[in-house]
Amino acid sequence: MILIVGAGLAGLSTAYHLAGIPYRLYERESEVGGLCRSYRKDGFTFDYTGHLLHFRQPQIKALVEQLLTDKLQKHHRKSFIYSHRTYTEYPFQVNIHGLPPEVVRECVMGFITTLLQPAPARDPKDLGFKQWILQNLGEGMAKHFMVPFNEKLWKVSLDELTSDWVSWLVPKPELKDVINGALGIKDKAFGYNPSFLYPASSGISILPESFLPGITNVTANIELLEVDTKRRLARFHDRLSGTTRTEHYEALVSTIPVPELVRRCLDMPLYLKEAAEELRWVSVYNLNMAVAREQVSDKHWLYFPEPEFPFYRVGFPMNFSPSLGQPGCSSMYVEISHRPMEHQSADQLAAQARAGLEQAGILQRSDEIVVSDVKDLHYAYVYFDRHRATAIPAILSELERRGIYSIGRYGRWEHTSMEDAIGQGKQLAERLRLEQDHALSA
Repeated sequence: MILIVGAGLAGLSTAYHLAGIPYRLYERESEVGGLCRSYRKDGFTFDYTGHLLHFRQPQIKALVEQLLTDKLQKHHRKSFIYSHRTYTEYPFQVNIHGLPPEVVRECVMGFITTLLQPAPARDPKDLGFKQWILQNLGEGMAKHFMVPFNEKLWKVSLDELTSDWVSWLVPKPELKDVINGALGIKDKAFGYNPSFLYPASSGISILPESFLPGITNVTANIELLEVDTKRRLARFHDRLSGTTRTEHYEALVSTIPVPELVRRCLDMPLYLKEAAEELRWVSVYNLNMAVAREQVSDKHWLYFPEPEFPFYRVGFPMNFSPSLGQPGCSSMYVEISHRPMEHQSADQLAAQARAGLEQAGILQRSDEIVVSDVKDLHYAYVYFDRHRATAIPAILSELERRGIYSIGRYGRWEHTSMEDAIGQGKQLAERLRLEQDHALSA
């Protein structure tokens, strides 16, 4: 029997691709999806912050399009950065036209300096995140966007983070592209998501729900309590009945955060338990709001690098799909990061967000807020630091030696997309199927 813990996209994809092999899929919450979920409030649909589909893997794109036939709509990204009291297109490094001339000069000259520097003597993967920014983008772009934005998001000095995760998220442009961006010349799209797909109606929750017809054994409101890895026994708690159950497994697939999983593995080596406890992450307040005024912005989402704004990003769901709100209104998601053990009240967050949105000219003082609701995403973005670089490979290797496969964004403690989560579930299911076939034929 294969046990799957967590019915987010990685867990659902694993179960879906295990068709024909005995498994049980358990989910702690009352519905599937993990953070890839939507909810309704007072006539508005909100996702658990922004979830947009963009694909690099043809197989996963084909699978999702098959699951969501005719339910997805393509959008060309309208994403901007608000700084120096003006909007510039995202990504910053190739769209600095419109900023004050002295800022443009700093950014261009700083980037040119990076091209004149000798090649680094050490492996680029050994660079800290701040060093990577300075070496690849220059002092001007570091000063005016990359450092303040990322320090606002991560809540730590960028010297504490490594750079081995940024290559596909923050590609280094060519000089021609920087110059074109400084002059306002646009001849190509940049970034990993110049276009994206989103459901034409309903929220992103239709994606995880689309796996359910192909899954035969999923149970909600069941939480993993502990695992005896030597005897391969997992104990679960039924949150509705209050009862517990113990299950034997041949393989256990976990998509829950690594620290939570290792904490539950009773007989893991102490040094790995301690290593798991030292993993770090940042949490995010997802403040969902609705305003009694049409189209407070025509953008999809905005970035805010400057410290006077408490949020680092604001998105506008009704610009993805008008069906997510009410006529004559606008909806927003406002993202404010915080350290996991630090908390603010919903009223404090709403007041800070409103003040910042008015300062940016998105809201007017006369605007009526008709919905204001906070979701605290405890595990939001994991830290890639030097501890993670050594701890995660050791932890995942030892777990696998004990028949436990930890996958997904928080299961592998990495920065991955919805596409990646689905792909990891598919790959693992195919591997487990192959291993079972070998065992039967041996």
